[in-house]
Amino acid sequence: MSRISIQQIAHEIEADGWKIKSTEYKNLDTPLEFECAEGHLVIAPYKKIRVRRECPVCAQNQFKNLKETLAPKQRDVTRTLALDQSTHITGFAIFDGHQLVQYGTYVTEAPGEYERIHEVNMWLASIIKNTAPDVIGIEGIQYQKEMGVTTFQTLARLQGVLIESCMQAKLLFKVCNTNTWRNHCGVQGRSRSDRKTSMQRLVKEWYDIKVSDDVADAIGIGKFVSDTLQSQTQIINWE
Repeated sequence: MSRISIQQIAHEIEADGWKIKSTEYKNLDTPLEFECAEGHLVIAPYKKIRVRRECPVCAQNQFKNLKETLAPKQRDVTRTLALDQSTHITGFAIFDGHQLVQYGTYVTEAPGEYERIHEVNMWLASIIKNTAPDVIGIEGIQYQKEMGVTTFQTLARLQGVLIESCMQAKLLFKVCNTNTWRNHCGVQGRSRSDRKTSMQRLVKEWYDIKVSDDVADAIGIGKFVSDTLQSQTQIINWE
């Protein structure tokens, strides 16, 4: 039986976002230094880590493993559903008051634009029914050269459909100007990529979780809406 190497360990755990910090391996029971997917130091024998990647810090983080099924909403708490608008991967976040209670993505692989918009709209109807939000935050569209006219038009059509769905459901909603919600959250960067990365870093700072840029933007929109919620249904346009 061949001896386990540091390189083998590194290769096995990297799929889960883990890294090994130790440079020498003796046996399965020898404590080693690892770095979990969130960047925390974990000291444990490989015997334990090979069975389960468990970080004591992450285990105590209420935001790391939010339950798929939301707890019933309290009567005096406003529930916000925030959407990072896209026809391929839609990031979403749910806040009860100012508390993040759920986040994730919805992915559609329908071949055509109208089919994808339809699927996103059907998903929105489902998540509205299942989570009972009081207000929905929709990311406003902002034309950028790297986006292209076709993508801008697609997002405009999607935004109109989402707004109509909110109105049919008689839900309070906000269309959130991108620059406004980003400024509210403290997002920095000159390029679109830099701003996306900045929002991911803010989510890491606030909740100690690594998320995709779609989810990070949804969390930023949700935070903005929950912080600035107004009492009547309206489209907010700060331009």
